[in-house]
Amino acid sequence: MPSADHVDDAIAESHLTLEKRIRRRAHQLYLARGEKPGHDLDDWLQAEREILGESPKDSAENRATVIGSAASPGIVL
Repeated sequence: MPSADHVDDAIAESHLTLEKRIRRRAHQLYLARGEKPGHDLDDWLQAEREILGESPKDSAENRATVIGSAASPGIVL
């Protein structure tokens, strides 16, 4: 059985790989838009949706749930 440290290292490496993929895709979206500044957050969120397989609707619902949970602990909107 792998040690807890080994599992933590594997999770950290997986997270870094995922972040690199999202960063790369966000940069591709930026380039495809003609390198116009001011849409970095939109590009990042779009890249996350594409990489993680969420639809824009799912992403909006998840944010609303997280925001609602943070505003009213124990109550999910």
